[in-house]
Amino acid sequence: MHSTRLPRHFLSITLALLIGGCAMGSSTFADEQADNVATFSSPLSYQVYNILAGEMFIKQGNPEQAALHYVAAAQQTNDPAVAQRAVELAMNSKDTALAARALERWIKLSPDSSEALQYQALANVRAEKYDAAVKDLVKIRDTIDKEAGHGFEFIVSLLSLEPETKKSYQTFKQYVSSSDDSIKAQLALASLALNADQFDDALSICKVVKQKGDGTQQVQASRWAAKALLGLDKLPEAIAELETTSKTSKDTELTLDYARLLILADRRVEAIPIYQQLHASHADDVDILYTLGLLHLEQKDFKAAQPLIQKLRVVPERAEEANYFMGQIFEGLKQPKQAIDAYKLASVGRYARESTVRIAALLKDSESLAVARAWLAEQLKASTSDERKVLLWQVDGQLLHDVAQYPQAIASFSQALAIRADDTDVLYSRALSAEKTGDFVTAEADLKVVLKAQPDNATVLNALGYMLAVNTQRYPEAAELVGKALKVRPDDPAIMDSMGWVLFRTSKLEEAESWLRKAYNLLPDPEVASHLVEVLIARGNKTEAKAILDAMLGKFPDDKLLLPLKAKLVDA
Repeated sequence: MHSTRLPRHFLSITLALLIGGCAMGSSTFADEQADNVATFSSPLSYQVYNILAGEMFIKQGNPEQAALHYVAAAQQTNDPAVAQRAVELAMNSKDTALAARALERWIKLSPDSSEALQYQALANVRAEKYDAAVKDLVKIRDTIDKEAGHGFEFIVSLLSLEPETKKSYQTFKQYVSSSDDSIKAQLALASLALNADQFDDALSICKVVKQKGDGTQQVQASRWAAKALLGLDKLPEAIAELETTSKTSKDTELTLDYARLLILADRRVEAIPIYQQLHASHADDVDILYTLGLLHLEQKDFKAAQPLIQKLRVVPERAEEANYFMGQIFEGLKQPKQAIDAYKLASVGRYARESTVRIAALLKDSESLAVARAWLAEQLKASTSDERKVLLWQVDGQLLHDVAQYPQAIASFSQALAIRADDTDVLYSRALSAEKTGDFVTAEADLKVVLKAQPDNATVLNALGYMLAVNTQRYPEAAELVGKALKVRPDDPAIMDSMGWVLFRTSKLEEAESWLRKAYNLLPDPEVASHLVEVLIARGNKTEAKAILDAMLGKFPDDKLLLPLKAKLVDA
């Protein structure tokens, strides 16, 4: 560390030694230097041995042994660089006793070294010797102030190097109470409190700063207070903390914090005008541009999103996702050709799966299934990656499944599994197609392979449980599987529907109705509605059953699950 720079990382020193081929075993280094020195021809040879051994252990990824060797070498040399290296290694190995020993040697060799004092401060922080650490910080700040004039900022940055943030916070808390209780120091203390998850302390400190600080300090205190409230899971209070200040402050970071909190609270519509204002004044800010574009896209305001996301396509680090989102925008604007072109630009890399799925679906919908499958076949011929081939076969199978060509879908899924037999996504997809063909043995086997790898996969637990309830009389097993799925996702209406159907099949009509009502309230789709209508008919509640059926048929007049219930309702 240089006394006029803010420290960032512990930097290694370059030793004037040629590290050659040194054959060593894996034995550890003994603690007693005096005994070991006697086995070498001279103190210098002992020193060289320990430096070489230390470097070897560093290469082997063993910092503890490396530190032991370097500390031993430091005892046999007057070179402070070796002692500094020993301190760095001992600090990184988190051996406080060894670090103290190395520091003692370094300070003895370089009593005026500001860097040694900095390491000593950190060692005292780590050892929870807060009084000593505070004394070190005072000395360091005075030295840096004389040299460069930013001593306060330096010691705050120095404390940030300690990974145990609570120790840094406790040290600085003591420093503030004994040496500097200025508003600037209070603000820094609030920041360290946040880093240490001491949210209540941070709030108390921010309250003081908001009362006594200047305008800039009060704004910063509001930001820290909002973060503390968020840490305490008090999102509405965090929003309220920034709401008033954001209207009068010109601080961009505070305004951004406020807008982000609105998004976090699912108040995205309110966040949009704030981001529009920020974009107007920071037109080149990529993050603001990106967020505003996605907010418009999420609201399906495709025309507003288009020029924003279009700008991101020329930003290298954003181009891939921008092309994917442009595909979504063109889909929303009913421009399938442009959407396909955009997705093709995103069909390798991070968005490869999603883009490939959308290209195939758009080709099927805008042209034909044959055209979509032909494109997938071309991609398969050109692909050299097993991962890519598995994806393409899976997409092909899904297209076929969606048009009820289940045997052909199974064939495509099996091609994918021939490349990667344990792909759980493909196994799940093949199971669904196999069930449609009545091949419950294959479907159950595939789903059980997935569950062996992912025993808490609620989707698969639910699928297998529902399949058993519909196609077999293994109701206890079905109930157990769906029950496990509910424990994982208790608010999932699809799983609630499965539980209701399992209970219906076992003639527990009252419980079945309760689960199906919950499911229907959350997911009023034809399948859930058909189950609820069946239970209501079975319980003699024809009036409500007819009302639900009529309402659903008004929305889905050709649904194959709903239509048969008309006759059943008449018969009842």
